[in-house]
Amino acid sequence: MNKMKLLLTLAAPAMLIQAAQAQSSRLTAQAHWIHNGAEFKRYDSTAYNYLSTSRGGDLNSQLKFDEGTSWIFVMGDTQNNNQRWIQEFDANNNLTTSVEQNWDMVLMTWANTFKSIYTYNSNNTKATMIRQHWDGTSAWITDSKNTYSYNAAGKMEQDQYATWDGTAYTLQSDVTYYYDAAGNKINETGRDWSTTTPVYTNRINYTYTSSNKLKTLTNGNWSGTAWTDVDMYTHEYDTTGNKVSTLHSIWNGTAFQNDHLSIFSSFTGGNPATETVQMWDTTGTGSWKDTYLYSNTYNSNGKLTSSTRQSYEMSIPGWVSASGDTKANYYYGTFVSVKSVSNNGGTATLFPVPAESTLNIQLNWNRAQSSTVIIADMQGRVVKTTSVAAGQNNISFNVADLADGIYMVNISGAEGQIVKQIAVAH
Repeated sequence: MNKMKLLLTLAAPAMLIQAAQAQSSRLTAQAHWIHNGAEFKRYDSTAYNYLSTSRGGDLNSQLKFDEGTSWIFVMGDTQNNNQRWIQEFDANNNLTTSVEQNWDMVLMTWANTFKSIYTYNSNNTKATMIRQHWDGTSAWITDSKNTYSYNAAGKMEQDQYATWDGTAYTLQSDVTYYYDAAGNKINETGRDWSTTTPVYTNRINYTYTSSNKLKTLTNGNWSGTAWTDVDMYTHEYDTTGNKVSTLHSIWNGTAFQNDHLSIFSSFTGGNPATETVQMWDTTGTGSWKDTYLYSNTYNSNGKLTSSTRQSYEMSIPGWVSASGDTKANYYYGTFVSVKSVSNNGGTATLFPVPAESTLNIQLNWNRAQSSTVIIADMQGRVVKTTSVAAGQNNISFNVADLADGIYMVNISGAEGQIVKQIAVAH
C-alpha cells in the first residue's frame, strides 16, 4: 500500500540504496476494509508523498507529507478518487500551507475546497492559522483565524478563534489551558465570545498518576450557573507503565455509570497486541459483556502495521468476523537521502494502493518520450522491467508473483526521471 511518491534523482534503483545516508521510517500509506457479512471488502486507502528527505511522521505525530491522496472503493472493487491534500513547508520544516481538494465527479478533476495558512514564532511554535474556502472559480476567501499564545515554558496557554467579515476579525471563542508544576495539562476551558460578555461553554479536567501518566479525563459543560459533568475516561497501568485498561463512564445526573471498558494485553515494547472492548450490560446488577476484539501487529520500530476488529458471537461463543467489523493496514517507508533533486520531467500515478495482483501506472511526461520502467526491491534487486513507447501513458504490471513488501518504481526517459514507492500486499 506504499504508493509513496518520491521525486528523486538516481540512475538505477540500486543507487537509491547506495545513496542512502540516514534512514528513519515514516507512514507512506494506509488502507481500511469493512466486513460485509461474508468477507472484508476494501473501503478506502490513502497514500502520502514526501519530497523532502528530512520530513516524515506516523500515527502518533504530525504527518509532514507534501501530497496525500485518498481513494474510496465502491463495493470493495472499483477505486474512485476521493480527497487530496497538498502541503508546503518552510526551511525549518514547519507546515506553512495546507490545501484540501475533493474529486469532482462531473469535471473529473481535483477541485479546491479549503486552505489553511500557518505562521510561527521565532522559536518555531505555531502563532496563527488562517482558514479559507475556495469560491469555486478563482479565489480563496478568508473565513477565520486562530491565534495561539504560550506560557514561559513554551506550552500553549490560549487558542483564540475569530471569524472574518470581509473587513475585520471578530473574536468568537477561546480555549485556555492550565498546567501543574510538572507541566501536565490539568484543565482546558472554553468560552463563547459571540455575546457581549464571554460565557463558559465546556471544559476538560485531567488528573495524573505519581509517574505523570494520564489517570482521568473528564468532560463537562457549563449549564449557565455551574459546571455539569458529561463523561469520564479512567486509565489503569501495570507496574511497568503499560496502560492495561481504559474505562469510559457517563454522568447520569448523580453518579458516573459504566459505559464501555477497553482491556489491553500481550505487550511487546509497550504496544498491546490485543484490545478487548466490553460493553456494560445494565440487566440486573450489571455486568461486562465482551463486544469487540482488536488484534494489532507492529513493525520492528514499534509502529502499528495492522489492526483487525472482530465481534463476539454469543451463540458460539467466541470471536468472529461479522458485518461492520473493520481491518486497517499501515505502511511505512524510509527517509532516503540523495545528493541532488532535479526536474523529474513529468508525473506518474500508481494504483491501487496497495497493489495486490496488478500494478497500474498512469504516466504523463511534460514532453513525449520513450522510457524504461524498472521495479526493484528495497535491496536494489530488479524484479520487473519494461520499455514504454513515446505517447504510451498507461502501463500495467502483474505483481501477483511478488512477495509482500515495499518496492521502488524507477521511470526514466531521455529528459526526465520519476521515482516512487509502491507496496505489494496480497
